[in-house]
Amino acid sequence: TPLRYMDKPSKDGASKDYWYSGIGNVDVHYSSGPANHWFYLLSEGSGAKTVNGVTYDSPTSDGLPVTGIGRDKALQIWFKALTTKFTSTTNYAAARTGTLAVASELYGATS
Repeated sequence: TPLRYMDKPSKDGASKDYWYSGIGNVDVHYSSGPANHWFYLLSEGSGAKTVNGVTYDSPTSDGLPVTGIGRDKALQIWFKALTTKFTSTTNYAAARTGTLAVASELYGATS
């Protein structure tokens, strides 16, 4: 049994799939679900698909489709944001700002 489900974190029974205003009151292991889900959506995209023989169907909070950019590009964005934009007090809003800034730096302002 997986410890984390990136495509739909709530499949573990406790993690949250999306950010909401009260997420800061949730145990950090479960409140990290939106970041896990963000990385999955960024790399793989939303909707039904099979990855390495495993079937996934990852929804977005608003039901709109997301096209993934691939694991390598997603990793580059996350790592650079983590090492150059985030601090020990970075929250979800600041993480959004940081990852958008890095995406712009790496792939252009309209990326």
